Amino acid sequence: MAAEYRALTEREAAALLAGMMTEKVDVVSHASPDADTLGCALALTAIINENGGDAAVVCSDRVPDYLCFLAEGVEISDALRDGARRVAVDIASPPQLGRFVDAAGTFSLMLDHHGRGETFADNVVEPGAAACGEVVFRVAEILGADYGVKIPACVYSYIYAAISGDTGSFRFANTTAETHRIAARLHEAGADTVRIAHNLHAVKTLGELAALRLGLTNMKLLHGGRLAMTSATLGEMAENGIKDGDFSEADEMRSVLGVYIGVSLRESEPGVWRASTRANVDIDCAAVCAGFGGGGHRGAAGCTLRGFDRAGAEAAMEKSFGRAIEEFEAGI
Repeated sequence: MAAEYRALTEREAAALLAGMMTEKVDVVSHASPDADTLGCALALTAIINENGGDAAVVCSDRVPDYLCFLAEGVEISDALRDGARRVAVDIASPPQLGRFVDAAGTFSLMLDHHGRGETFADNVVEPGAAACGEVVFRVAEILGADYGVKIPACVYSYIYAAISGDTGSFRFANTTAETHRIAARLHEAGADTVRIAHNLHAVKTLGELAALRLGLTNMKLLHGGRLAMTSATLGEMAENGIKDGDFSEADEMRSVLGVYIGVSLRESEPGVWRASTRANVDIDCAAVCAGFGGGGHRGAAGCTLRGFDRAGAEAAMEKSFGRAIEEFEAGI
């Protein structure tokens, strides 16, 4: 029988975290980390360590180059520690744990904002939040106000980066008035907003530029130009000096005039493909990705396809999103 987990309020989650302030805690981000998951993990780790605990940021994948500025001075572990409490941030389902998927049932808490997924611990899931960073911000406020927990200054920059990353610098449709209110409070608290905006949204490594070139070279327009897809094999990435994680061109694919959906596929190991998807119209990317064990937001989601060659992975994405496009155009 599947385990049943409690849906917690942010106040209940804060109470649980308050009890971890002097404990050994692994704060785990999702595979292929982005600014939201990493910023949240860094924020909670900093809070616990500031208050006498032994916390570590843990991720099954390396931190991509564009996020190294955020993790500067912090060691990111690639292994779960024995005897540590485990907290997941910005993770909707066990497959997003990457190599740690078999440990899903050992987590004490998960904080997330995705509307679709599979809970694997007592949890706070806020689908209305633009980023998990909003959830962590509110929990941190409660920790400070109700439990006297010290919040180090770096936390405000970590949370701002989390929110800025998941809203595309406040350009995406998930941005709400509350998002702007929280951003303003983070700014007032000393978040390094200029540096964060520059590094997240205006800087590309040579590897990322090479990935963009390869992505455009391999781009296909399908379904009458409504679906733009690109892919990269392990061999192509190696030949072009592209690191795993640098190839994520879904936003570039959806920037093509007339495109509804942008899809980017990269081979992370032989026969394993990481998919990133973005929508320009009201098509539920998360629902499509859920069919492959993934998840995310309605307009931006991801998944992992296993046991496919390139043609098979592309065909699987084309079939699923092609059906979604047809239903959208038919008004279904």
